[in-house]
Amino acid sequence: MAVFPQGRRLFTLRRHLEGSTAASRALCSSVDSGRQHINGVDLYYEKTGKGGHPVLLFPGALGSARTDFGPQLKGLNKEHLTVVGWDPRGYGQSRPPSRDFPPNFFERDAKDGIDLMKALGFEKFSLLGWSDGGITALIAAAMYPHLIMKMVVWGANAFVSEQDLQLYDAVRDVANWSPRMREPMEKMYGAEAFAKMWVAWVDGISQFAKRSKGSICMELLP
Repeated sequence: MAVFPQGRRLFTLRRHLEGSTAASRALCSSVDSGRQHINGVDLYYEKTGKGGHPVLLFPGALGSARTDFGPQLKGLNKEHLTVVGWDPRGYGQSRPPSRDFPPNFFERDAKDGIDLMKALGFEKFSLLGWSDGGITALIAAAMYPHLIMKMVVWGANAFVSEQDLQLYDAVRDVANWSPRMREPMEKMYGAEAFAKMWVAWVDGISQFAKRSKGSICMELLP
């Protein structure tokens, strides 16, 4: 019985602290959005948080800040981090221009992302990237190591193998995708435009198989 008052005080204290934390997070929960003219195109971005550690989010193929990083924009610690999501040129709300896939499209995205952060006033920052965004983050860190604090990538590859080519061809026709996988992209681009853009991406990523060892960025990784 003697433990109850102490337990009650601890419960009340915890509720008070949780309420304070929730209120603090709410104050930092707003998302600023806008466009910056970078390297000849207008890039759409979303920024949230007031922390001293800036983080740039690199979305995957055909992805955008909202489709690929909605949970991160909402849930990453806004007291410690300033989180910036963006739509690479030709993707999402960074259109026009229409997306194309020249041999240097990863390097182009890397420079766009870095220059966007510099235009937003960040001198050093960290990177989170998945899939194509992971590749772009690797390249960005290799090209601009003096600007990058930390980096997390997942689902990325540094080369394209013959097995990869078979996988790319297997998913070339989006009609074979599940409705759940198609829906967000069709909502963003329209069904016909999405199908055409995806075929262009498959051709774009497949071109690396013609390079020595299928390299996308192997020479940059050291």
